Amino acid sequence: MKNINVEKLKFSELLLNQINLIVIACDIKGNINYVSAATEKITGYSLENLTGKNWWNSTFFSKEDGLSYKEKVNSVISGKTNISTKPYERKLKCKDGSYKWIEWRDSLAEDSTYVSVGVDISDWKKTEEIKIQSDTIINSVDSMIFVSDRNGNVIFATPSVEKMLGYTVEEILGDNWWKVTYDDPNLALKIKKAINNYVFLHTKDFTDISKRKIRTKSGDFKWIEWQLSKGVNDTYISIGTDITNRVTEQGELKKAKETAEKSLKVKDEFLANMSHEIRTPLNAVIGFTDLLLETKLSVEQRQHLETMKNSGEILNSLINNVLDLAKLDSNKLNIENISFNLHKNIYEIVKLMKIRADEKNIALNLIINPNIPVQVFGDPTRFSQILLNLIGNAIKFTNKGSVTVTIKLIEESSENAKIHFEVLDTGIGIVSNKINTVFGAFTQAKSDTSRIYGGTGLGLAIVKKLVKLLNGDINVKSKFGKGSVFNLNLSFKKDHIITASTEINKNTIKGEKLDLKILLVEDNKTNQILAKTRLERWGCTIAIANNGIEGVKKVQYNMYDLILMDIQMPVMDGYEATKIIKNDLSEETSKIPIIAMTAYTSKSDIQRALDVGMNDYIFKPFKTNDLFSILLKYGGVKNNTTENDYQIVEEKKEILDNETFTDLSYLKEESLNESEILKLLIEQFLKDLNDFLIVLDLGLEEKNWDLLHGATHKIKPSVSMFGISKLNPIIQDLTDRFRHKEKLDDIDDLVTSCREILNSVKVELQTELKTIINE
Repeated sequence: MKNINVEKLKFSELLLNQINLIVIACDIKGNINYVSAATEKITGYSLENLTGKNWWNSTFFSKEDGLSYKEKVNSVISGKTNISTKPYERKLKCKDGSYKWIEWRDSLAEDSTYVSVGVDISDWKKTEEIKIQSDTIINSVDSMIFVSDRNGNVIFATPSVEKMLGYTVEEILGDNWWKVTYDDPNLALKIKKAINNYVFLHTKDFTDISKRKIRTKSGDFKWIEWQLSKGVNDTYISIGTDITNRVTEQGELKKAKETAEKSLKVKDEFLANMSHEIRTPLNAVIGFTDLLLETKLSVEQRQHLETMKNSGEILNSLINNVLDLAKLDSNKLNIENISFNLHKNIYEIVKLMKIRADEKNIALNLIINPNIPVQVFGDPTRFSQILLNLIGNAIKFTNKGSVTVTIKLIEESSENAKIHFEVLDTGIGIVSNKINTVFGAFTQAKSDTSRIYGGTGLGLAIVKKLVKLLNGDINVKSKFGKGSVFNLNLSFKKDHIITASTEINKNTIKGEKLDLKILLVEDNKTNQILAKTRLERWGCTIAIANNGIEGVKKVQYNMYDLILMDIQMPVMDGYEATKIIKNDLSEETSKIPIIAMTAYTSKSDIQRALDVGMNDYIFKPFKTNDLFSILLKYGGVKNNTTENDYQIVEEKKEILDNETFTDLSYLKEESLNESEILKLLIEQFLKDLNDFLIVLDLGLEEKNWDLLHGATHKIKPSVSMFGISKLNPIIQDLTDRFRHKEKLDDIDDLVTSCREILNSVKVELQTELKTIINE
């Protein structure tokens, strides 16, 4: 645009407007003397707005751009530099405040008029910026991004493929991807087809290959997780993410988990074996001590024996604590939810602990709010364990003064009650920096505490874990030298059906004669002598076998009312011997009740004993009452009951009120109305009912018909003995179906009726227990 002046520009205005260009002319001072009409269309500024205004001081430019433009024009006009015909870009501020990118070309006319011609490139610039941003994003993404056609040929790939797999983009374009990453062309073809179906036909075939091992250029393999989406023009987009580290970590975690589980199993087995080895001789110590205490003794001898018995029971308690802690740590301790008399439970615990308090000449006080519900649902055993530990701990560390147990209601609704238990002592207290450690396992407040007061530091650790399992909370406050107070909050669901007395009566077994022929299968000579002595005092005839093989041989040639079977024995263990007696001999021998005598206390060991056909179990060291209850349950009733007796019971039941489910007349007659025996029988049957319902649920869930047959067959005699006539035909029907594994599709109604009747039976029998306790 050489030799151009304003007059010439005016003649070209029509042309300039047609091609939509910004044309601005100014003199050597920068004063604008011409603006094309298109300028207003592009920038919003009209000729009137700009004429006479200074070009580089106008609002077109920022201050920096204006100065730069001024210097450039002056340099050209003064002849210092030649005008450049190359285009340059600058942002231009429009009248509305927005900015546009303009590409400028400058020229100098003969009369020193400086002319700038601009083209609006804003749209192109925006597209370029988007492209730059897209390229930046694509290049910065760690994942590989492919675009492939319908045949699986790669038509675009991000540079990250080289970083991840070592291949350049050129090396994997087209069909090369399938050649370099897969050795097997058939597999490549299968994956192509699956992708095509998944993307274009919307099938689910891709789910099994969305995570695959891909070969890298170096020959190694990486795990790549793929995400697919449909593109445009028959293409699909693949996004591949390297998950090799995640897969490796998952594999390591799996191995670590397996190692931990194996370690837990080894620990459980060690604890089980350890408890067995300790309990076996301990059984003899406690058992023979009991027998000696029943003989004529001097005062000194009795004191020594009572000390021996107490020591044995302390050791037994320690073993139980260790096992409980192990079960709590491995989440294997089962929590019951049954109805029990809360008041009775509390009074029994306090009465028991009062003996220990009296020995130390300290007072044990109980303050209980009468509004505390009597009958609640919960785990009576674990609740007792908590309260026994807290009160026992308070007594142990109190040498003078008192221990006060306060129980009050803090929240109540129609269905639930939240109860606060406070155990306050005037003992030695806890130093402030040790309060947070008292609930830790094997820890005590001071290093010499165990030496002075005894104990292992397990009690409160178990309490803390049990409270958590029962969804409660516990804390302690203490002042060293003044005493401590433990605060416990537990919630219980109320049982509205049953109300029971809080009066505690102590009953003892009085020389009953059972007249049973019993086979004792036991390899430990001490245990043989102990059991034989105890059983003969009850009028039983005892035969002894030293292992499972001897036991089987004796059963082949002799008939017994009951078999007491040790579990762990040399030559043949109790499990194998039971299988043979129950399954491989005669029909008569298969009906002999077999009771497991075991020092193993885990649920799996008990279930295994039941699974092989044992009828029940008793833990070593067993208590006299427990052994007597087992014999009474499986032997005493069996010898004195006939089919006619059962029939009489059922006939009597028919005339009772429709809402009554049990008839105890037969039991009362056979027990000579001895309330202690009747109480034992009812308590045992209630336990059996709970066990039966658990096995029923387990068997139905697993469809284990043999387990269910064993359970219903086992409970049948007790159902008749307790006069539950409405349940007899149901149990018989279920037993037959489970035994023959037929007509099992329509047992739901039978099972429902069975559960409903048994729940009503539990209510009646617990009420009967209340009556017996009050007598």
